[in-house]
Amino acid sequence: MDCEIRDMELSSLPEYAELFKSVFNADPWNDAWTTDTAALRIENMMRTNTFAGLALYSGGELKGIIFGQKEQYFNGIHFQIQEFCVRTSEQGRGYGKALLDGLKKRLSDMGAVNIFLITARGERTEGYYQRQGFVTSDYMILMTNNSFQSDGSDN
Repeated sequence: MDCEIRDMELSSLPEYAELFKSVFNADPWNDAWTTDTAALRIENMMRTNTFAGLALYSGGELKGIIFGQKEQYFNGIHFQIQEFCVRTSEQGRGYGKALLDGLKKRLSDMGAVNIFLITARGERTEGYYQRQGFVTSDYMILMTNNSFQSDGSDN
């Protein structure tokens, strides 16, 4: 596999947003991203001083991105992968593994001690990360609260 892994740059934001939208609007997520909302999400993260992200190109074409935030913890730097996607038509060709390996190397060089993420349950998501050495935490859980959302009534 001939590929080049680069640091993500704001000048490529439109390209990242198109990729993000196309991947996450397809199975298994079936989200409803627009190019503008995808660009806003990515840009908001890229403009923080804790951002780290990589883009993978092959044949001059963007194939995937991985990015997130560094967090100082008592025992060192933890890194949360916030988004990771490979062009749907290119999945299963090793691009995701190359991106993840590149990120692990970068994080190791900066002294990170842990990588974590939140993902959907299922073989294409949780199963993929398990094959890459991630484990489902027995210690931490994800909790949400959507009570602030309007139910459509005028109360």
